[in-house]
Amino acid sequence: MKTDFENLNILQVTAALHEGGVERGTVEMSRFLVNQGCGSFVASSGGQMVEELTREGGVHFNLPLVYRNPFSILYSAFKLKGYIQRNHIKLVHARSRAPAWAAYLAAKWTGTPFITTFHGAHKIQNKFKHFYNSSMVRGLRVVAISQFIKDHVIENYGIEAEKIDIACRGVDLKKFDVNQFSREDVEALKEKWGCEGKFVITLPGRLTRWKGQLSFLKALKEIESDDSWHALLVGGASKKKNYLEEVKAEIERLGLISRVTLTGGQKDIAPFYAMSDVIVCPSLQPEAFGRVPIEAGAMKKPIVAAGHGGALETVKDNETGVLFPVGDHVTMAKILLRFIKGDIKTTEMGKKGYEWVLNSFTLERMCEAEWSAYLKVLGEK
Repeated sequence: MKTDFENLNILQVTAALHEGGVERGTVEMSRFLVNQGCGSFVASSGGQMVEELTREGGVHFNLPLVYRNPFSILYSAFKLKGYIQRNHIKLVHARSRAPAWAAYLAAKWTGTPFITTFHGAHKIQNKFKHFYNSSMVRGLRVVAISQFIKDHVIENYGIEAEKIDIACRGVDLKKFDVNQFSREDVEALKEKWGCEGKFVITLPGRLTRWKGQLSFLKALKEIESDDSWHALLVGGASKKKNYLEEVKAEIERLGLISRVTLTGGQKDIAPFYAMSDVIVCPSLQPEAFGRVPIEAGAMKKPIVAAGHGGALETVKDNETGVLFPVGDHVTMAKILLRFIKGDIKTTEMGKKGYEWVLNSFTLERMCEAEWSAYLKVLGEK
């Protein structure tokens, strides 16, 4: 099918545009669409990434899509219906569950092709939860962000494999480029964050229990006697901040106040990779994909990760990083100590990680895969 991209208006629908993997993917795809000559529209409840979206040519439509109650979903669906009609939207692409219900209804009412990207292995505690989650498989096609998620969708929702496209997440190699940081830059960063002259171990990620910060702290306690390291927890806390206080209390209880720095949320995380020697991803629940291992690889840093979920696809064990059993802080500690003592060569492993990312997980590959799904749907219309 020959498509006039100038008249191809695409609407992405997601809950919000705060920092996170789903949000980042939305903005990255919007940039790709603009570069293709398409009209890129995004509906969400807003967030700090709206400015980046609009600066790069995307159009934002503010709706209360974070709310899950049926009345809010119906309200958003009616609003989206009018928006689709006014802007001559040719395809609707939903990225999260409650917004997907609103988008699905609006697309159905307007006769607009509808697809989804399945970003997470959502829990299915009961029939109601299964039905709620099913908004993510009601499109003409489903995009899975990893083989792990594709398998999850097939197993739990009975979707045919042929209907599912895989678009592994990608990393922006211009943004995550270690060469943009000089040795002086790195030393200045280390001084700023209190880890000058130290082997720096970094855990990037939101302060959420399942991300494994408490398990990481236990691992650090195991290697406390080695005074050559300093650890960074890079990530913001939820609004309630209960878990943040728990993490702070655990740092104090373990006697690690002088060894661990909480940086808070950071808009630009690349500098923290640049000054790190090893990156850690100790998630207690399987990551649907997990960007941390590929961001580490892009920055030529080795990754130490829990061996489940997306990490089994993004980490080549003992080649681009080292995997350990989920929740096993003792094994995690032993691996970290091997890096600290030089038994595992960080530079060599980091270079292999970069080659792996360059060949498998670029931003261009991700966007092209989702674009391919768009064209399949538009070609079937």
